Order: sequence, then structure tokens, then C-alpha cells
Amino acid sequence: MSDRTRDLRISVVLTLLSQRGELQVRFLPTILGVSGATVRRDLAVMEEKGLVRRSYGKIAAARRGAELPVSLRRSHNTEAKRRIGALASSLIPTRPLAVALSGGSTVGFVARSLAGRPDLTVVTNGLDTATSLMARQVVNVVVTGGIARPLSNDLVGRAAEKTLRSYQFDFAVVGVDGISPEAGFTRYSARGAEIDRIMLEQAEHKIVVADSSKLGRVHQAKIADAGSIHTLVTDSHASAEMIASLRKNGVNATLVVIPSPAKSNRLRFN
Repeated sequence: MSDRTRDLRISVVLTLLSQRGELQVRFLPTILGVSGATVRRDLAVMEEKGLVRRSYGKIAAARRGAELPVSLRRSHNTEAKRRIGALASSLIPTRPLAVALSGGSTVGFVARSLAGRPDLTVVTNGLDTATSLMARQVVNVVVTGGIARPLSNDLVGRAAEKTLRSYQFDFAVVGVDGISPEAGFTRYSARGAEIDRIMLEQAEHKIVVADSSKLGRVHQAKIADAGSIHTLVTDSHASAEMIASLRKNGVNATLVVIPSPAKSNRLRFN
């Protein structure tokens, strides 16, 4: 069984914990559609990563509202992120341009779509983003310096900030952890938010990419006010009321169509 499949199960469990607070371990095989042995192995991995606490047949999130490792975020809402990435990349014209890309799982799909563009110079603090861009060896890639954050595989700190301030970008594309018409665009990490803020400040066209699960969430580190972003690319499961409110604030919100998931009382990953 692949690590990707396991990460998807873990992501589902953490999502349920964020909604319910705690879960009975005995119900997890039925919820996930896997064996008890598989659940026990998954829980051991989650404990090792410091994601959950176990006690008396129950599990709870080790830290409520904590940032998930990027390896788990990659397996969450993958189809939405793929379509968002393809659409966002299509907004960047085909001509020589300087583009800033942040780290993160959704921006990673933007990078994959841009990897065949020899006309681009892309500056990024995202280590995974840089790897995706270099896959076809045609994009001119500049990676900032800085301190690596293992949770997100990106670089932060003064060296990264200095690199970004030395450029003027035609486009900046950043991912976020929370979107609210009132609170704006936010992240878990203050240091990560500062990098995103600089990218956007240095860019003529400012694009945020985020799947619909980020709408309505507010986190401690603010990146930008809602009205300061030109374009938001999200998916069709986003709240119509919230999209309307963002548009009133001047955001050009573009939605990619995602089919509704089939109804089922079991989630199968094996």
C-alpha cells in the first residue's frame, strides 16, 4: 500500500478530528474501509509525527488547528488543486516574464503547469515548487536563500526576504491557509506569511490559489487584505455567499468546476 494512500487516510482522519474533536478508534476501519491492522499502523505513524494523542480507545488531535505537513496536504482535494493549478497557470501570458511562486501543495500544481515555459524566470522559496519547475529543465528557476521549514518544505527568514525584494515581478502566485472577506488572506505561519506578503507587494499582478476548504477559515498570520488581491482561483464547492462578498471587495474570483463526490458511508483507500 502506497505512502500516498496512507497520507490520504491520515488527512481524512485529521479532517474528522478538526470537526468532532475526538474519534473512537474502533469506528475507523468502517469509516476508512480498511482493516484494523492498517488503522493501527496509520495511528502509529500519526503519533510518531506528533499529529494525534491516543487514550482509552479514542484519538484526539495533538494540536487543534495546527498546520499539517505538506506531504499530507498534497493528498487532500487533489483534483481541485490540479484544476486550480492549470487554470492559474493559463492566466500568465506567453512572453518573457518574471514570476514569483510560493511553496505549498496547490502552488505545486501551478508549477507543474508552468514547467514547460522557457520564457519564464520564476523565483520561489518553495523547495517542492522548485523541483516541479525544474522537471523539464526549461524554466529559469531562482531559489531564495533562507531557513527551511520542514512542515512546508519552504524557505523563510531574512535571506529569503532579501532575495524577493531584489526583484520586480510581473505575476505572483501564492497559496494560503485561510480566506475571509473580513480577515483577508491568512496563514498558520507568521514567517511564511511575511514571505507571501513580500511576493505580492513586489508583483504587478497578484494571484491567490486555494481550494474551497480554505474559504471561511482565519489563521493568526495575515498575508493581505481581501481587496488587495487581483485574482483568486478556487473551486466550485466554494460558498456562493463568500465568493460574492469577495467580489464586492474587488477580488476577481474564478472557480474551476469540480464534480460532487459520490455519496457513500464508507471511504475506500485500499
